[in-house]
Amino acid sequence: MVGDGDAQEVVGAAVHPPEFSTHPYWAGSATAGALLGSLVPAGVTGLDFALTALFVVLALDAVRDLRGDLPTPVLALLCALAARLVFPHQLLLVAFTLFTAGLLARHLAVGRKPAHV
Repeated sequence: MVGDGDAQEVVGAAVHPPEFSTHPYWAGSATAGALLGSLVPAGVTGLDFALTALFVVLALDAVRDLRGDLPTPVLALLCALAARLVFPHQLLLVAFTLFTAGLLARHLAVGRKPAHV
């Protein structure tokens, strides 16, 4: 939720409708994607690039979040390189896992909100 007021003011009844509508939407979309994805023929080329493109877009979006600590794009690049060297056949899964762990560790160490919020 995005609002102008204090986060402590958004509680209870104001939070529940978006929660109850967003989760079924997300779960239904993920299920529909999985079911429709199983219909894609095995010989389709280029579809595997979608997750790579997603990772690139997320990393580029993180450029807006430059702060005094380890920049997010550098963290993303380090995670991708480490995943490529250690687990080349599971690059995306390992890179996403390392990136998530790195972001969580940085958040716990620094404890600041993103610059663009």
